[in-house]
Amino acid sequence: MSKYMKAFVFAALFYLGLAAIFGILNGTTDIGYIGSFAHTHFNLLGFMAMIVFGIGYFILPRFNGTELRFENWVPVHFYLGNISLLGMVIFRGLQVETGTDFFSVCFIISASLQVVSIFMFIVNIWMTLTPKKKSLEKSEPESSKETYQADESTMPNMSVTPETKVAELVDRLPSLQDVLINCGLLALKMPGHIDKVRQMGITLEMAANNHSIDLDSMIVKIEDELRKNGFTTKPELDNYNTFQSSTDANELNMNILIGDILKKYPASKDTFQKYFGDGCFDCPGQEYESIDMACRMHNVDPDKFLKELKETLA
Repeated sequence: MSKYMKAFVFAALFYLGLAAIFGILNGTTDIGYIGSFAHTHFNLLGFMAMIVFGIGYFILPRFNGTELRFENWVPVHFYLGNISLLGMVIFRGLQVETGTDFFSVCFIISASLQVVSIFMFIVNIWMTLTPKKKSLEKSEPESSKETYQADESTMPNMSVTPETKVAELVDRLPSLQDVLINCGLLALKMPGHIDKVRQMGITLEMAANNHSIDLDSMIVKIEDELRKNGFTTKPELDNYNTFQSSTDANELNMNILIGDILKKYPASKDTFQKYFGDGCFDCPGQEYESIDMACRMHNVDPDKFLKELKETLA
């Protein structure tokens, strides 16, 4: 959890305390309208909103398997939200007490800044949860298939390996989506799921491991469909070394998935627990989060973490 995500949570606790104090004062003394106003706003915009902002910034991108779209907005949102909330309470109180138009204008400005800060959160989370749509690579036109069959040297090539991305296959040849569904990737039936798969960079190996599918059999079916549609294929399975079977601990890098590391190296649990806590072991994010992404989510120096992980496994 980053510095400002924690700051939102601490601010929420601070405002909860203030709201409780004003609540007691409202019930025991006559502090007038401003007391009720402060109690209500410290509860709603202070405690409830701040706790949602802090937890929302941290959890929602993880559950979506993405990074926060505008991370540099978070500190701006934090300061703008807190300053404007305190300004609203203070200037509203001064306006009621003095009836001065100046304080009324200051209150309106503070309230407007509060709205801006709220919409910063809305836009940031909305954009984070909305996948970036990449332009699809056009498959070769139907009219040219006969030419491809006549001259193999001019046929488009689509080499399929365990590290080939699922979305890349579907973008190149849409009919492969049905092939993948028949192989067991039933989630691809869901509207828009391919966009999420594209954004997460899911490979055939990752998909096969997650759904307990025979990888070699799935690749054979994919290649058959490609050849039926005028593509040539150059299988590289014999020369491809998967992480599960061949990667040495010293070859670990920032892009390897946490789940793969935990499966192959049980001893790595100590290092993950030290930096990320126990929640890392049952978090669904381990299936699609790399070391680099996890370190950034937890505000951990990735180089330091990777170095210690290698030393532990060595």
